[in-house]
Amino acid sequence: MKWRKRRSWTISMKLWLAMTLLILLVLGGLGVTITWLFGDFYLQQKLDSLRTEATEVSTQLASIPGWSERLSLLETFKLTSGTQLVLLDPQGNILVIAGSTSSKTQGIGLSGPIGEINGLLGGWTRSLLPSDFFTDDYLAQVLAGNTISIKALPASGGGQAMLIAAAPVGAKPVQAVVLLGSSPIPIQESIATFRHLIVYASLIAVFLATIVSLIFARQVTRPLALMQRSASRMAKGDFLPIQGVTSQDEIGELAEVFNSMGESLKNHMEWLSQQKNLLQGIIESISDAVVMLGCDGSILYANDTAKALWQEQEAELQDRKLRIVDFLQAMRKNQEQTENYGTLKLGLQVLQVILAPMTETEGFRGHVAVLRDITASLRAEKARREFLASVTHELRTPLHLIQGYLEAIQDDVIPKNERGEYIDLVLEEAKRLARLVKDLQDINWLERGQSLQPVDLDLQSFLSEVCQRFQGRAQDLGLSLEVAKGSGKIMADPDRLLQVFINLLDNAMRHTPQGKTVRVLFEDQENHVQFAIQDEGEGIPREALPYIFDRFFRVNKARTRKDGGMGLGLAIVRQIVEAHGGQIKVESDMGKGTTFLITLPKDFNASSLE
Repeated sequence: MKWRKRRSWTISMKLWLAMTLLILLVLGGLGVTITWLFGDFYLQQKLDSLRTEATEVSTQLASIPGWSERLSLLETFKLTSGTQLVLLDPQGNILVIAGSTSSKTQGIGLSGPIGEINGLLGGWTRSLLPSDFFTDDYLAQVLAGNTISIKALPASGGGQAMLIAAAPVGAKPVQAVVLLGSSPIPIQESIATFRHLIVYASLIAVFLATIVSLIFARQVTRPLALMQRSASRMAKGDFLPIQGVTSQDEIGELAEVFNSMGESLKNHMEWLSQQKNLLQGIIESISDAVVMLGCDGSILYANDTAKALWQEQEAELQDRKLRIVDFLQAMRKNQEQTENYGTLKLGLQVLQVILAPMTETEGFRGHVAVLRDITASLRAEKARREFLASVTHELRTPLHLIQGYLEAIQDDVIPKNERGEYIDLVLEEAKRLARLVKDLQDINWLERGQSLQPVDLDLQSFLSEVCQRFQGRAQDLGLSLEVAKGSGKIMADPDRLLQVFINLLDNAMRHTPQGKTVRVLFEDQENHVQFAIQDEGEGIPREALPYIFDRFFRVNKARTRKDGGMGLGLAIVRQIVEAHGGQIKVESDMGKGTTFLITLPKDFNASSLE
């Protein structure tokens, strides 16, 4: 299973960004709203102030009947800084201009009619007057006795906006109109300053909120990161519980559930592992080969015994494996629902195969095959039959001779002067029967693990005795016998060891032509001694070498006295040598002769082999 590629935007970053954007939107909206309300409030407050002031001026002027007194009264008025006063007649003509809308406060310029005050207007030629924004409609409203306030937009010729209040002087008929105008620039500058403060405060708030939200986001997502790492560990088989999540909220509950799930998975995996190990241990302990086939016939599992069928020194033998797979697939196709039996031959190896179907709950179908090596049992059965045949033949022949000769003597068929010769033949056959019985007794004695009687054996004396025992027979057969001179001592049973040399030398002399040599060699090693019985006979075929020490095995199957007995001699030799803790090997080349190599330890402890 492939994991999805991790995105660059983590939950912590997303949460932090969302909180930051939310704070920006809230502070920005709040700043715009407050700025708009603050500006509107200040402008309305300024209009209300101008209206009140215009009403007071118009009331005071209306209380004075003459214009000269009114002009004198105007000189005493203290206008608010930045406020300009214009007095209009009922026709809208300017009578008096006083005050200034600039940032610098000027003294009140005051005069009589328009013609008399032209000299005082030099400072206003470049500034707009309240009357410039006062239209005929506004004039009509004031002449009707209303006091009005105006938010004037800039005139078409350019300039600045103006806040204006107009009040009538006198009742009907209205004698004049008082206009008070003020520039909104100071208010706008205050609003701009306030906006800057809002911006700076917002930036500081955003900075602090960013830090706080980042810390908060990390605190919130830290348990999630711990759970993510724990999930990654669980995917790799590490079911350690999550550490570091102490919150009591939903995340804390999720961590507890996650730990509970991990513990459950751990217990389940341990149970599955135990069941797997148990099943694998059972299968591996089976001496038979076990192979599991999939629904397509492929090998899903094979125990070590099965792998040994197609492996040699850890290298697969493809031909051998292919033969096994093809045989199992052929059996699988022949019968799907019930057990199937068959026999497979791999060279000298014979396998008995049992194939059974396997069905799982998910619907997966397969087969389990058990391959049992019956080569040894077949060979044992064959050896048993050969043994019975050999024993029957070897017993029947001398018994028939003995019976026949004795009956002939009893019936006087054989003359008395010839009976001695026939009695010798009967005695020879009886001795042959005795040797056969003795070999069988020896095999039985060695198989039952009877202990040897080791003593300090002097090798020089022992080899001299071997030479004396066989020297005469070698001369009778026209052979040359060479026996090396040994030295030192070993722990061995002299009778059993002599039996080994008797069997080997007897075989060597029987298979060596006249004029050839039989040798007994000796080599003294550090902890061992080695003997070699070497002949110059016809040799042993290569295919027979692995079985040369098996019981009842004979290279020449002809049952003649010349070729020997029942094939027990070499089996007895191997068991005696191994009972001494030694080893025996054979080397042979056809037409060149055979060499038996015997290696025996110097310090033999018979009790260690019991």
